[in-house]
Amino acid sequence: MKDFMDFSGALDGEDPTISQGADSFTTGTDYNGDGIMDGEAVYEDLNGDGVFDTITASVDTNSDGIVDFVSVYQDTNGDGFTDYSATLMDVDTNGDGIADSVFFGEDANGDTVFETTQIMDAEEWAMFTGSPDSGYVPVDEGGGFDAGYEQFNPAETDMSQVVGTPAADEQCWDYQGESGPCAIYAQVMAYEGMTGQDIDPQQMIDIATEQGWYDDGTSLEDMDKILNYLGAETEKGFGGDMQDLHDCLEDGGRIVVAVDGNEIWYGNTETYAPNDPNHAVEVIGIDYSGSEPMVIINDSGTMDGHAITVPASQFMDAWEDSGCYYVEAYA
Repeated sequence: MKDFMDFSGALDGEDPTISQGADSFTTGTDYNGDGIMDGEAVYEDLNGDGVFDTITASVDTNSDGIVDFVSVYQDTNGDGFTDYSATLMDVDTNGDGIADSVFFGEDANGDTVFETTQIMDAEEWAMFTGSPDSGYVPVDEGGGFDAGYEQFNPAETDMSQVVGTPAADEQCWDYQGESGPCAIYAQVMAYEGMTGQDIDPQQMIDIATEQGWYDDGTSLEDMDKILNYLGAETEKGFGGDMQDLHDCLEDGGRIVVAVDGNEIWYGNTETYAPNDPNHAVEVIGIDYSGSEPMVIINDSGTMDGHAITVPASQFMDAWEDSGCYYVEAYA
């Protein structure tokens, strides 16, 4: 993920024009050198904390005087990194020369690859961005996407119906803050939960990079390498199921799994591209106290992603996209 303010270098070009206000400034760029500004980027500090929360970039790619797409980058927690981004552009789906649809693409993890793509007409787009039932919450109403899952609360649960130690393991959760190292963070969290040792994730990223286990992402084959480096014993493979999760947790182990993150994050699996095992999380417990088992995970890719409870059916949908690939770890 790019540093949030680094977008200014990509947008300024050689001869930008800049206008500035107390809480915002605008850059204009002539990309093709014809004397006409082709792009504009507006930087806004929405809450007045001195950090730009939103960058909106508008670009006319063919110099016809009409903006072809608008990209919005949002830093929702003020840490200087992009948390959410989306691009809107007009699409002529029936070839009549009139833009009749909106193409929506969302890069939730900031790796410049759209995990989410959808074409909607104007009415659908209005419903998608405004309806509380759609799963989308505009930034000025709280920010981000939310599948509606809750965090595990031992005070509201019959702990005799819970396998694993989620209340303790959630203390090992950490937010990765950039795109790519989810599997390394999941392994670090798993090892810390087993041993009580405090491990620096960045040091593990550096080691994994040196060893060829990490290159802006981790392969399934390398999802146990950090655990092995730290001294844990591991078992890995495809075809895991809920019973495997249960047995590992009951035996005092920890589990890292490869999932389709979109199906975990958004909930509405039909809206988002399926069959993409693009994320790794740690399973820290299963709660059987309700009408459906809830899988409890530590997700480093989500702000406040500690001890998130996901319905077992939804979790399995996400896990199946990797062939239910798992790494069991034991101290």
